[in-house]
Amino acid sequence: MSDITLERDVPGTPEQVAALVTDLARWPEWFALHKGWIGDVPTRAAVGVGFKHKVRVLGVPADVTWEVVELQLPERVVLKGKGSKRTSMRVDFRISARPGGSRVAIEAQVGGLVLKPVGAQLDTWLDVRVDRTLDRLEELLAAS
Repeated sequence: MSDITLERDVPGTPEQVAALVTDLARWPEWFALHKGWIGDVPTRAAVGVGFKHKVRVLGVPADVTWEVVELQLPERVVLKGKGSKRTSMRVDFRISARPGGSRVAIEAQVGGLVLKPVGAQLDTWLDVRVDRTLDRLEELLAAS
């Protein structure tokens, strides 16, 4: 399993950051794993809300079914995902106040037997995607 945690200071209050993270319809603007919706586009995150979207892992297209499993606004949003071939994903957003803004920590996990042979590549790939996600969140928050 690949498990990456990155954090960054961003502009905006924890409430503003949480509002963006939980506005699921805006995922295409900032979530670097997102490659398209399957079915209905979700709106606001709430515990138990589920949705499907397309991802590309190491160049291989896949579908992920997500569920919001924890929501403690504005501090924490946790989603678990299931993909094909017994793959799994988990994304944990932690938001805390900092002078002049907020700190966002993203812990992302991707795993499954089919991914074991490419573990080192997967770590690098996931690290880049989480970093891009933080870049986009920071850009959107700075523009608002």
